[in-house]
Amino acid sequence: MSTYTTEQINAAMTAPVEMVTGPRTAKLIAKARIAAPIAAAEAAKERKHRLAAEKREARKQRKLDRIAKKAQKADKANKRKTKVVKPITVLANAAAKAAKTRRKSLTAQKKAHSAFKKELKTTRRNLMTGWKEQARSQKDIERAVALIFKAEEKRKKKEAKAANKLAKEEEAAAKKAAKAAKVATPKRAKLTDAQKLANKAKRAYQTELNRRAKWEREFQAKFNQVEGIMNPFTEKLNEDPELEDGFVC
Repeated sequence: MSTYTTEQINAAMTAPVEMVTGPRTAKLIAKARIAAPIAAAEAAKERKHRLAAEKREARKQRKLDRIAKKAQKADKANKRKTKVVKPITVLANAAAKAAKTRRKSLTAQKKAHSAFKKELKTTRRNLMTGWKEQARSQKDIERAVALIFKAEEKRKKKEAKAANKLAKEEEAAAKKAAKAAKVATPKRAKLTDAQKLANKAKRAYQTELNRRAKWEREFQAKFNQVEGIMNPFTEKLNEDPELEDGFVC
């Protein structure tokens, strides 16, 4: 877990925002990080070319040294006794001295290059370690913030669940109280067989009356008036409205 406390995280979250007027520090750091390996590669490339050129010169100088030694051996073999310093001997000595100086210079350059490589390796290792620690700390901060938001969301869900449960309990209690306060409806009295038979007869009588009224309406609509001409039977019925019971039945 991160070493940051909740107060530090809240202070970092509520800190005032500073307006950036110049280039961002992250951008400058990124440019420096990108330029460092490129400069190192270019320097290594230049050293490689310089070392190759120095090796070529050393080969040429060794060839001259061999030629000078052969000349010295030839002079000794011929036993030339002269006090005059021969130019070839002076040239050979100067060439040997220059070669020795160049070898020392090459050795020093190799040592310097090895030291530079070690320093570059150490610098890269330190940079990688710093980047990893920074990324790890950033991840820890993000994880802590996520845990805070998650805990807050859980708390809100728990409160909503408790409120919903309380509302359901109150609704159930209100329903129960309303049911208890409701006046019980008295049950209908059970009919006897005689009452059931009387009701059945009444319904049958009413059905027969309805049927007769319907038949009478249809009969009047069919025979009383045909295309505006009055029916004589209707006129006769109108003169004597009293009907016999048998006709009605």
